[in-house]
Amino acid sequence: MENTKLFKHFLKNTAMKIVICLDNTSFRKKILATAKSFVGDLKSVEITILHIIDEQLFYATTGYEVQLGEDLETESKELKKLCVHYLGVNIKYISEYGVPKLKIDEMLVQMDYDLLIAGTNSRYGIGERLVGSFAEHILRNSRKPVLIIPLKSDHES
Repeated sequence: MENTKLFKHFLKNTAMKIVICLDNTSFRKKILATAKSFVGDLKSVEITILHIIDEQLFYATTGYEVQLGEDLETESKELKKLCVHYLGVNIKYISEYGVPKLKIDEMLVQMDYDLLIAGTNSRYGIGERLVGSFAEHILRNSRKPVLIIPLKSDHES
């Protein structure tokens, strides 16, 4: 069996635990659609969505912290609805406050998962950085396989 067929055979016959790091980016639908197409062939899958609300957003506000907090909570609830729409009601949705890179590192150490999925919207020419700083951080620090979804099309710069 060639490598691709062997990999697909493994995926179809193995229960898999997937964590998807997701924020409220305009590309969230592309990440969810890609994840949906990836998990569609799996025999058994447990999906956890990890959404970190960036607490650094509160550092520059003066007097609007309550409204900002309410808006971010509302956005998180809408994001959860979108995740359910794409991936079904059996997902586990975790939303917490923190500095995203640090909080994700902290949470992933405590989680049991087989694959981590994230998106990147930074893409540069040959010889320059190929992924954004968040995706690069995940690639360097994850103890499990990572699927990075490029979010820009070939026509975008």
